[in-house]
Amino acid sequence: MAKPKTTTPEDEVLKDQVSAELETAKQLAKSLNFDEVKSGEWFIGLLRKVIQTYDRNARATYFQKKYPGLPPDDIADILTTVTVRYATIAGAVAGTAATANQIAMLSSAGMTAALFASSIGAEMLYLSKIQMRLVLDLSVVYDLQLEPEDPEDILMIFGYALGVMPTGMLGRGMQVAAGAVTKGAVKKYISKGTLKAIQDFARRLGFKILQRTILKYAVPLASAAVGSSYNYATTKSVGRIAKEHLKNRGKLTEELRVLVSRQHSYDLAFPAAVMYVAQVDGLFSAKEKDFYKAMLSRMSFDEHTQAEFQKLIANEDNILEAISKIEDEEARCSLMETLVLMAIYDGELAEKEREFLGGVAERLNVPLDIAEVEQRTQDYQIVVQKNVFEKTAEITGGAAAKAMDVAGQAASGVKDTALRSGEKVKGVFGKVLTSKKEDKKKPALSEKSTITCSKCGEDVPSEYEFCPACGQTTATEKSCVSCSKLIPIDFTFCPHCGTAQN
Repeated sequence: MAKPKTTTPEDEVLKDQVSAELETAKQLAKSLNFDEVKSGEWFIGLLRKVIQTYDRNARATYFQKKYPGLPPDDIADILTTVTVRYATIAGAVAGTAATANQIAMLSSAGMTAALFASSIGAEMLYLSKIQMRLVLDLSVVYDLQLEPEDPEDILMIFGYALGVMPTGMLGRGMQVAAGAVTKGAVKKYISKGTLKAIQDFARRLGFKILQRTILKYAVPLASAAVGSSYNYATTKSVGRIAKEHLKNRGKLTEELRVLVSRQHSYDLAFPAAVMYVAQVDGLFSAKEKDFYKAMLSRMSFDEHTQAEFQKLIANEDNILEAISKIEDEEARCSLMETLVLMAIYDGELAEKEREFLGGVAERLNVPLDIAEVEQRTQDYQIVVQKNVFEKTAEITGGAAAKAMDVAGQAASGVKDTALRSGEKVKGVFGKVLTSKKEDKKKPALSEKSTITCSKCGEDVPSEYEFCPACGQTTATEKSCVSCSKLIPIDFTFCPHCGTAQN
């Protein structure tokens, strides 16, 4: 895996800025009608606010001073890169701010008003807002006026980026637009009564973003870091599609068709590769299925034809050929890390999985440290140990609530990891559970100390969490390495402070 970059003073300034803006977004989240949030209506409402407060003249003047002499395409690329950076940082900041209880509640009860008013809802609003502003900025760069009461350009851009095609949903007007007719044709049909259809489309976009916000936090051990990957991918897609759409005055040109087609090919290759590695060992476990479904939902890979998909996963060469066409370096790294996560997610690394990962790394030209992958697999074995929660409840005498708490702790486990790695996720899923606490924080253990297993009677070294003879846990409690409170020995994360117990 590529090693995280060193945090710079500029990174810290950006992080502070994003953190402040997320706090503002949190206040906005608290003010919204939660029924509108659940229905998706929040999206069109936020879009109107962003458009109404956007000062085109001021932005045009700023761009002229900031980028004198640069052609529009170059300015568009710079603006997209800057926005992607803010989006990526937001994913890491919001992910590390989400508490274990919030994540556990989200996974069990879904989005509630209280959860939406937290960092989870704040990130959704902040990400959508900066993506909307990016589209407006690009409209200034390409000198295309976007009207507040006629937002079909922005909606179509978001639709393409999120994988929600406007054809079949906005009536004849948008179907004609998708058939390569000018924006004027769209306006003609809008004036005849398709405004409601546009609002319905906006609600669908808002609902889909809400769904992915929920699922972004749902997979244990990956949630916060995955947020950066999702933010990176969607924001970059919005920027690229907006650039092509706006520079051609809203026409669905051949260039835009190619871009959307390329996005579709990427959307197909990515999940196909993940599905292939999940099944390459001959098994497709329930845990792997859960991870796969969450990955589809959070990264916009849920619209592909069955025939195309089956053709890809039928043969390893097909997969390798497809992924070799992914041009974006960050996307390559993200794919590599996703495949690693799928391979180790069940706590086992089969030989066929190992071989496939090696082949992918070579084809993508992305570094892969197999020794590190094996270590991470061992870390996952602790977290996904069969019946670990039942064993904990049995040993602690009715501490089932504590056992359920650890599920939430697992879901937010990357909080501690991300903080210790400088919160530099940069769009890749990032290392999960591989960073170790400083040695001085580890409790001292006697090399000769042993514990008698309560189940089989064997003497077991005290540093062992499970008896190697029968699998029984070898102690009932231990001290948290951070807050020193007593917790069940099986707990990988402290339910009091959230610290990983390495």
